Amino acid sequence: MSKKKVTNKNDIIELRVKRFLAMVIDWYLTNMLAVIPITFYFRNGDYLQPYMFDFIHYDFQTALLLILYGIAIGLIYYIIIPVFLWKGQTLGKKICKIQIVDINENNITLKTMLLRELVGATLLEGGIVITATYLRKLLPVLGFTSFVEPLKYLAYGLTLLSILYAYFQPNSQSFHDKIAQTIIIKK
Repeated sequence: MSKKKVTNKNDIIELRVKRFLAMVIDWYLTNMLAVIPITFYFRNGDYLQPYMFDFIHYDFQTALLLILYGIAIGLIYYIIIPVFLWKGQTLGKKICKIQIVDINENNITLKTMLLRELVGATLLEGGIVITATYLRKLLPVLGFTSFVEPLKYLAYGLTLLSILYAYFQPNSQSFHDKIAQTIIIKK
């Protein structure tokens, strides 16, 4: 399949819609994968309850294991799969027929995806990616409960700013795209 750079207004709107749909698919899938251990093992035969997803209710070792599992899901899904398996695509992007490439439209590298996902999407924005969510879940387990709420609102705020910023950029680049020098194109 050939790569198609977006140039006209209808294509830009279509790409933004596809990017949003891919984000929803990816968010949902990674969150569902991250809660598998709780859903099938740590609920002890009880119905799922909200407290089961609050890791301070587990012993330290179990909480740390669940958090590291959630972070691993994010790293595998957002970095390993797009770099080594699907050339710039997560499952959401594959379904929506879009792809992450560098600004010269070359395939992304591991370094590029580490910058994009860890520095940009996780550490700077941090609103909706699973790795950021599970890093915030680690804070109360380590005794830093008072930081969780402010960090969560800051992360959501920065994520919304990034989305708004991308809307007004010619290539629809959000903050994490700018940091890694990536764009999204039709595949």
